Parts: sequence; C-alpha cells; structure tokens
Amino acid sequence: MLMPRIPLPKKHEPIRLIESKTGPRYRVVMDVNQSGAPRKQVTKTFTDPEPARALSAARKFVTETKNQVSNGTFTTPSKVTVRQLAEAWLKSKRDIRAKSVRGYADVLRPILKRLGNRQAQSVNRHDVESLVEWLSTDGGRDGHGYSHRTVVYALGALKQVMAFGVSSGVLASNPAKEVKPPRRKKGDRKVVTPWEPAELLRFRESADRDALAAAWRLSLCGLRRSEVLGLSWDDVDLDAGTVHVGWSRVLVGKGHMERDDTKSPASDRTIRPDDVHPGTMALLRALKAQQAADKLAVGPAYTNTDRLVVVSRLGEAISPSVYSAMFANLCRDAGVHKIGLHTVRHTVARIMHEAGVSPADAAAFLGHTLAVHLSVYVVLTQRGAQAAGRTLGKALAVGQAQGH
Repeated sequence: MLMPRIPLPKKHEPIRLIESKTGPRYRVVMDVNQSGAPRKQVTKTFTDPEPARALSAARKFVTETKNQVSNGTFTTPSKVTVRQLAEAWLKSKRDIRAKSVRGYADVLRPILKRLGNRQAQSVNRHDVESLVEWLSTDGGRDGHGYSHRTVVYALGALKQVMAFGVSSGVLASNPAKEVKPPRRKKGDRKVVTPWEPAELLRFRESADRDALAAAWRLSLCGLRRSEVLGLSWDDVDLDAGTVHVGWSRVLVGKGHMERDDTKSPASDRTIRPDDVHPGTMALLRALKAQQAADKLAVGPAYTNTDRLVVVSRLGEAISPSVYSAMFANLCRDAGVHKIGLHTVRHTVARIMHEAGVSPADAAAFLGHTLAVHLSVYVVLTQRGAQAAGRTLGKALAVGQAQGH
C-alpha cells in the first residue's frame, strides 16, 4: 500500500512539518500582536490521515488569523468553558444585591446544563438559536418548555455573560447578541387579578386575629415581602407613628438569609401605616410587648439579635417561603380568592389609581420609580376600558349639545 505523499510547507509560511510515528503533523507558530505591541504568538497543530488536508487546514488557519489580527478581532485560543465564563461574570457583579446574583445563577442553570461544558469560543449563533428553541419547547421539567418570561430572562443573562467574555478578551464577538427571544403569545401573558377593596378589608379583618397581625397590616400597606421581613424595631417609631423602609431580608443561598439594602434607592421611604389602616401602630406596639415577654420566657435560646419585627416565638427570623405559606392560609381563612403577596402591591396600586392618586405619589408610596409604576402596576382592565368608554361618550354628548 502506497503511503500518501507528504506535501511540504513553503519557506515563507509560519508552518512546520513534524514527523512522528503516528504520522505527519503541521504546526503553526505565528505572531499575533498588533504593530508596536509586545510580541505574542499563537500555536496550533493540525493532523489528518490525508496530509494534504492537514496542510490545507493549517494554511486556512493562518489566513484567517492574519485577517483577524489586521482588523483587530483576533482573540487568543482559550479553553475557558461557558460555565467558567458564567461563574467569572457572576463574581464580577459586585454592584448588585446578593439576591439578584442568585437570580442570575438560577436563570443560567438550564443554559449551563446544555452549554456549560462547551468551550466558550466554540459557541456560535446557531448554538444559541438552538438553545432558545430547546428552552421554549422541551428544556424544562418533564420535557416541557420554560415560560416565555424565563426564556427571555435566560437569553438576556447569556447575552451578558458573552458580552463579559468579549470585554475580558476571551471572545472576539458575542454569539448571542443578535438572537431574539420567541414572540410572546397571548397565553404567555401573566394575568394579575388584584383584590377588590372589599376583599382586602375582609382579609385584614381576619388577619387581625393572627399573632403577626401587625406584619400583615404592613403587607397590606404595599410593602414587599422582603421589606416586611427585613424591618427592624429601630425602623419603627411608635410615638411618631412612622415606619422607615430602609432594609430588606432575602434568601441568598440554600437556607441562608441575609439583611440587605432595599431593592432600589426609590424603595427607601417612610410611611405612616395608621393613615392607611388605623390601629396598625397599636398592633405593632402589642407585638413588641409580646416579643419582650417571649424573650423573658425563652431565655438565652431567644435569637432575635437583629431586633427584627417579624420573628417566631423563639426570636427566629421567618423565611420568605414560610411567610408566603402563612399568607396563603390566611387567604383561605378569610374566604378571599388566593393571590400572591406581590399581588397585594398591585391591589394597593390599583385602589390608589382608581381613587385619583397621582402615579408619581403612588410610586413613591410603594417604593419604585414612576416608569415601573406606569408599566407594571397601573393594570389595564376590562372594567377600566368600559369606564373610559362611558367617560368618552359623556364628553362627546356634551360637545354635541354645545354645538346645537
């Protein structure tokens, strides 16, 4: 059997032929530094049962590398995986809350399941398009796709990871940059059904009999769950009748809770709960007295070192999931339709909106920006559309009467 002819690189080419027992190899060693920059070289070896094909691949690599160096898009070959790049990106997020970092880690989990072990430089746009399709159709539990919202968040996080790869010199370009999430369908829209004012009052009446009645009053003022759980007695002025919302308490790891800043600067605010729900400060005063009695009864085992308002009878901080479960039970006891704690904020926002409170004032009370309030909390309803139609009809009728 004749051995294939071994072609030789040309003298001017940065390619060397290396003979070995396993066959010929072609090694590229070339400078990749920009003019005037410190010398930097890249090395890559090519093998193939057909030596001519190996040499052709080496020449193609040389040509592509020279073009990339000349136009400034060259990056040194790297074995950094998508998982390693994502972990480095998460570590760099020092300007956001720990809860937000955990949220990013959660939405990246299905991406890393599929692409985590791939070298980041090997991922192209087609891979990302396929990933989005997989997430949307059968990437979730039991072979079902993730929600539209989750897919959008996951793709957004991946785009940031890849952009970090570009800025840190691992990637020449962002393969996810131009990838679009799937179009949102009618069924993808989450329907928020706030309480009517009567339901809120019915819940309040029932929850006032609970040991944490004061906490539920604060939730009914529109405080976020994290804000209620992070509230300290140092933030409560029982004499002045004010509550300062300046902290939050969130889950940042499995079973680990941490007191942190509020969600945003707009969240830092002071409210007067009795203006909304008369008697709230009296309930807070009674809760504080009960905690003092609990501390005496329990002794050294009492653990409320942060002076939190919402704790168990042993002084232990209550976890977000437990607080939500307690809320669900109270909804059942009160005979109102079950909603999530966050939907209470939507309820408060809608009641204020329908009562004529300006969006800016409502946003300040709830602790978010005007833009968020208008885009998220001013809920569009059929009832609102019909009311607007009646008002328009009345205005036209007045105009018609004036015209005659």
